[in-house]
Amino acid sequence: MKTLVATLIGPDKTGLVRQLAALVRQHHGSWQGSAMSELAGYFAGIVEIRVPAEHSAALEKALASLPDFQVQLVEGKSPSPQGQQLRLTVTANDRVGILDEVTDIINSLNINVKSLKTDSHPAPVTGIALFEAQSTLTLPHGQTLGDLQQRLEALSDDLVVDIELT
Repeated sequence: MKTLVATLIGPDKTGLVRQLAALVRQHHGSWQGSAMSELAGYFAGIVEIRVPAEHSAALEKALASLPDFQVQLVEGKSPSPQGQQLRLTVTANDRVGILDEVTDIINSLNINVKSLKTDSHPAPVTGIALFEAQSTLTLPHGQTLGDLQQRLEALSDDLVVDIELT
């Protein structure tokens, strides 16, 4: 078996995920995981696919020839670092640089980001723009949640931090 990671971007339209899923299946591939979104009128996605080695070249060719899409393919590597998994949600008034500040702290504590989803939306009552980041992190052995939470909460008075062990 071979593991492929495909990144795709192209104009958004109905049926793209179905088209991609059918293509993977036609080439005997198994859809392992993905993250996909519509962003500013474009479909953007990343997919991990396991495929028998004898079918990988045909699948790679089919993916690369998807019309209207920019596709990049790489062969998967070994698993990410081990440690305690946790979900982190950070919410604050939206402002320039907030994600840079949050990820600087995460990096300084040698914490691995497994997934990250961000959004900016109006607050329900006030309409003030809120920033929200939801991530899955791998806390290295010997690292404590307390330090992460304390350092994140020190960024600003309006920042709310929610950490859940998984």
